Amino acid sequence: MSKNQDTNVYMREPIKYCKDIPVFSESDDYLRNYEAVAADHLQALAKDGVNPWIVENDWVELEESTASLIRKYRQPGDKILDVGIGLGRLTARFPELDRYGMDISLSYLEKAAEKGIKVCYAKVEDMPYTHNFFDVVVCTDVLEHVLDLNLAIRQMLIVLKPGGYLIVRVPYREKLAHYLDKSYPYKYSHLRFFDEYSLALLFTKVFNCTVMESSYVLYMPLDYKLKYQFPVYRVNKIYMQLTYLVKHLNKRLHSYLMRKSFDSVCINFVVKKTE
Repeated sequence: MSKNQDTNVYMREPIKYCKDIPVFSESDDYLRNYEAVAADHLQALAKDGVNPWIVENDWVELEESTASLIRKYRQPGDKILDVGIGLGRLTARFPELDRYGMDISLSYLEKAAEKGIKVCYAKVEDMPYTHNFFDVVVCTDVLEHVLDLNLAIRQMLIVLKPGGYLIVRVPYREKLAHYLDKSYPYKYSHLRFFDEYSLALLFTKVFNCTVMESSYVLYMPLDYKLKYQFPVYRVNKIYMQLTYLVKHLNKRLHSYLMRKSFDSVCINFVVKKTE
């Protein structure tokens, strides 16, 4: 296997190559859905320079929260795999590492490859990499989407070295009802709910991993994120509006109120594979 890829990184030959990117998953309804999502994302970026689903400052905060954990658990020269690499923004921060990435959007992968990351096209469930190959696997904004959660996690752990670290980031206690709305533009999007307890049970009871730590990131004044709901809905709305006012008056107080009053938008979770 050539095409600008290491000869020992994959367990099997790709189905084909697209613009030098090895492809390991056959096209299906699920993949076409996410190619459409990526196309809408990239079109918005090209037109307005913005992510249509999240403002840049929040995106940066999410990325930095995960990057800080990568810095903590990686060693220079480690092999790192970014599952769902997207545009490669997160992994591009670590040029000292041997960087790999996979995704189900060729458009995203082309952008990531431009950053010097070795990429392939595959579903998580079709993981093509050699077993026990990576020192760190990072997976952000993916597990809420996959069709087979347990298989996806099993595949990531198989390619992780014993004693290696898996770092995931997922939505925290997300309200899922709007994904069922008939007006929602995509067939597949977020399919499940996560919190610290479901993650701990999943990784310790099902996969026999050791939980290293978790961290919460991005607090926003959303009504369903309020930890303590007032009995009158209008009072909840007024409280959320007050948090905006405090933000402009005292940033430290605003940060304190947000963490005390609201659940975070996402959670990072770090586990160690059993040696």
